[in-house]
Parts: sequence; C-alpha cells; structure tokens
Amino acid sequence: MMDKIINRYASYLLLLGALLCLSACHRSYEPLPRDERQISPEAGGRLHMNQAEIQSRANAYIRQLAFDLARQELELLSDKVVRDSLQSVLDKAEKFADAHLIYLYDSKHRKRYLNGKKRIAYFLEHGYLSSYEDDPSLVLLTLEDGNYSQPEGMDYVPRDMSELYNLSAYPQTTSLEISAGQLERLDLRGLKDLRRLQIKGAKDGLIVDATDCAKLREIQVTGTPNLTIRQHPESRFKLIVSKSYFSSLSSLGVEQATSLYLEDVRLRDIDLLGKVSPSITSLSITVEAGDVYGADGLRYRPLPFDNTFITQLSNQLPQLQRLQVTFAERQDFDRASFDKLKLPALQELSIGIRPKKGAVARSSWGRNVHFSLSGCPALKKVELLHLYAPEIDLSPLNSSTTPQLQQVLFSGATETLTAPSLSHTFAFDVEVEEVGQINVPLSAKKKGNLTLRNYNSRALVHTSLDHEYLRSQFASVYGLAVSLPPSKYLPHPDEREIWFVFNILDFSGEQWRGFKGLVYFQGLVGPASRTIPIDYLDFGHLTKANINASSITVNPGCVVKNAPEGLRIYYASAGQQE
Repeated sequence: MMDKIINRYASYLLLLGALLCLSACHRSYEPLPRDERQISPEAGGRLHMNQAEIQSRANAYIRQLAFDLARQELELLSDKVVRDSLQSVLDKAEKFADAHLIYLYDSKHRKRYLNGKKRIAYFLEHGYLSSYEDDPSLVLLTLEDGNYSQPEGMDYVPRDMSELYNLSAYPQTTSLEISAGQLERLDLRGLKDLRRLQIKGAKDGLIVDATDCAKLREIQVTGTPNLTIRQHPESRFKLIVSKSYFSSLSSLGVEQATSLYLEDVRLRDIDLLGKVSPSITSLSITVEAGDVYGADGLRYRPLPFDNTFITQLSNQLPQLQRLQVTFAERQDFDRASFDKLKLPALQELSIGIRPKKGAVARSSWGRNVHFSLSGCPALKKVELLHLYAPEIDLSPLNSSTTPQLQQVLFSGATETLTAPSLSHTFAFDVEVEEVGQINVPLSAKKKGNLTLRNYNSRALVHTSLDHEYLRSQFASVYGLAVSLPPSKYLPHPDEREIWFVFNILDFSGEQWRGFKGLVYFQGLVGPASRTIPIDYLDFGHLTKANINASSITVNPGCVVKNAPEGLRIYYASAGQQE
C-alpha cells in the first residue's frame, strides 16, 4: 500500500515538473513589447557587434548613398534614441538625394545615385547647398574593358541604364560626357550653361532634349545610331559624328552646325549638302567602302565623294574654309576629280587615304597623281596624305592659281616627286617611306624650304637623294644627310643644319672654322638605333654651340679629340664618360 502511495506521489511530482517546464518555455517565446524593433534573422548573428561600430557604419552608408544598407544597420541598434536620430538623418538624406542628386534605373529597375557623395557630405555637414560649387565637367561613363580613366569622384554607370533623372540639378555644368546605355530619352533641360556634349554608345533612336542649351558649342556623338537632338534655335556648334548610321543628319540639327566632322558614318539619305548650312566653315568626311545594315534591318550607304558631290559642294558651301576628305580605299580616291573643286574661301585642304597596317606593296601603289586646284585661290595649306604612286606631280600648284599657298605636305612613297611650281616662298614637307627623286620646276627654284622625314617614325630620314642638287634647288634642306664626310665637305655660308652618318668624323679642317650652324650625328641611322656608330670623332673647330645635343654616345674604343667643354661623351658598352 505504501509503495502505491509513493509511486503516485512521484507521478504528481513529474507532472508538476513538466508543467513548470512548459510554462518557462512559453514565457521565453512571448512577443516583444510594441516599442521594440524585430531583429532580422540575418542580423541575429551580429548582435555581438559593438553598437558604436554599427552606428559608425550606418553613418558611412548614408554618406555613400547606400540607403538600403544603412537601414539594415539601424535595425541592429538597441538604443532607441540613437536609432531614431539616425533614422531622421537617413530620411533627410534620402529626401535630399531624390531632389538634388542624379539617379538612374537599370533594366531591373534598381535605383542608383551618381556623383553625389561630395554633395551629400556637404549638405549633411552644413544643412544647405547654396555655397557649394560643383565641378562644371560632368562625366557619366560605363566601365569599358578595364578603362579606369574616370575622373576622381565620378561614378560609373551600368550598361543597361534605362532611365536617368535630375541632370537639371547641376545647372552649372558646362561639359557633359555620357554613355547613354539603353536610354530612350536624355533630358538636358535646365543645363543652360552647357557648352560641350559628348554621347557614346546610345541605343538606336535615342532622343536628346537640348532645347535649353543655347550656349552649346561642340557636340560629339560616337556609336549613336539614329540619334535625334532637339536643339535650341540659337545654338551654333561644331558637330563631330563617328561610327554611326542615320536616316538623315537632319535629326542632329546639322543645319545649325558651323563645322561638321563625319567619320565612318552611313546614311539612308546621302543628300548631306542639302541639309547643312551654307555658312559652314569646316567639313571633314570619310568616304567608306560598302553599305551596312542597321539594327532596324535597313540599308545605310556611305557618303560619296564623286563628281556630283564635288559640284554640289562647290555650289552650296561658298564660305567653306577647311575641307578634309579621307578615303577608305584607293579606287575611290582615283575616281575623284579634285580639279573640279570651286571653293573661293577654302584655306586648308587635306586629302588622303586611310593608312593600313603593314607596308604597302609596290603592286598596290596605284596610278600616278597629277594634282591641280585651280578653283581655290585662297588656299594656304595643302596636305596629300598616305599616297603611294610611281609619280606624284604637284607642279600644277602655282602662284597664279594659288597665290597664297604657304605650305604643302606630302606623305607616303613615290619614285618621282615633283614639287609645286610656286614662285613665292613656301614650306614643302615630305614624309616618306621612300622617294627616289625630287624634281623642282624652274619657277620654284630657291623658293621652297624642304623638310624630309621618315613616314613611319617621323624621324629625320637619310635617303639616296642628291644633297647638292636639292641644296641648289631649295632655299633650305632639312633632314637630308650629306654624301661626303666632314673632312671633305665644304659647308655653305647659309647652311644652318648639316647631318652626317659616317663612322669617322673629322672637323679639324679649316672649312669648319667659324661655322655658325648645327651639326647632327644622330636620327639618321635608323628609327630603331639609338647608338651612333662612331669610331673616330675629332671636333676640331666645332664648339658646343655647333652640336645639337648635350651628350653623344660613341662606339667602344672610339677616339675622341677636341671635345668642347661641357659636352658629355658616353661609350656604348661600359657607359664611361669623358
């Protein structure tokens, strides 16, 4: 009987213990008071963190415009007063950012602020922006292929940017450079001081509202097919367009452009000259090879430079002062009749073929060039670039048809080059891979100043040309080595520069006494050679004023005599100095 009583009593004790445990468990899961904030599961593992660190981190996120991260930090603060204070700062900062900072949305509609960290830091410190000065150059570029050239403090924009707001919050902006991403509209209203606009990589059909930008002076667009820019009626600007296609350039406001530069541009409406203003002063175009199809499936054609275009150019652009034409292919150059150009105001003309990598084989040189420009009497400068032909004749350029011509530049290669027959002083710059002979018309004798350079390295060039003949035909010759060593060469009284490429140089002869010009020992051996192969060097009557360098490097074991005081001599192998 006693055993039953004990067992029953023990059962009661066990039941009471179980009830007490359940009661304790129930109390541990009671809801928090209403004035306490729930802590997210992600934050639960961070409760051990120092509250001061959390507060500091929240402040940093606010200044970095990472408002979502700041909110997460606030949830970890246990001090209600501190939390409420920071919440007030966060609300104030976010309201300020939405009103006074640029922000965008990407393709997933994620919001992001741009270039506002300095602004918001100033606002949080002072409470106002009235005395804050922004950088007048605004850069909003994507990060392209590891390009880290973004100015300090500027944020990169995502390639899938689809919406952009609040550019007008930066009214002092004078220069804007932007990668347009997937924008369909770019609103520049409010940027009344904007002078330079550069747009890159736009979606086909982007519309830009620049109707407030009366001070706009330069527009550059790259990779921006079928872009439309709504211009202020009083804006006048230089327009530079590259790597794009358009139904018509009228969409860019080309009729308001004072200068027009088109590179690798194709159009559906190739009547370019019917769109531009007759008062345009500069025109640069590239004549591309072949049509392309746009993202819209339509066919776009390159600009022509045929006889029809040349006739229209002459009739419609009477005030044109600078013309540059670059041909992608030689056959298009050969088809152009430049002698039909009738541009009375033209002062600078540059015509050439786009250079290709590697050497140009003789079989690809093309036909002879006979260049005439009788319809451009105001010409001051002519450039013929990257031309390869057996014969290039510039003698039709004379003082009767081009009385103001001051400089002629030829680059490329030829067997025979005939200089302009100008009877007044002019500069004749020749940058060649090779040239076998230069002829000078009788009327141009002693009128031209010849400068020879290597086309690839632009260093001074040593050729097999007859130095004495050229000296007798030109007023001066720069960049051509003489064919005699200094011991046998008689310098001319008016010679100011002389180049030697011999390994034995002796200036001890009396002909060098009192010489006033410069003597060059380098730049003629070859573009890859920096060591002058000199084995014997006697400066003789030369002074330091006659040497074009402060130091000279010679071969090991070279005999050096009469070195002018202050001139350093280095030996190639050991770097010894005398």
